[in-house]
Amino acid sequence: MSTNAAFRLQDAGFSRAQVEALGEFLDSQAATKTDLIEAKTELKAEIAEVKTELKAGIAAVRTELKAEIAEAKADIIKWMFGTIVAQTALIIAAVKLLH
Repeated sequence: MSTNAAFRLQDAGFSRAQVEALGEFLDSQAATKTDLIEAKTELKAEIAEVKTELKAGIAAVRTELKAEIAEAKADIIKWMFGTIVAQTALIIAAVKLLH
């Protein structure tokens, strides 16, 4: 607590003991540079951990999507081949019926 603040509190009717007690309380509640550095370090570590987890999660999703896309491609190729065979058979049958 600043000296000006202490004088203003005394001028407002606070006793010296009250001003000192309030000053000690405020000093005990204020964050120090060390507290801020520790908090910053902890936050950096947590952010790094979250980044690592997100990268792993994204990699897993990519792998899963690639597998699903490959499976979908295989299904499409099967259906296209089946459709081509069926159309060819229909065309051959229609040609035979017309001749």
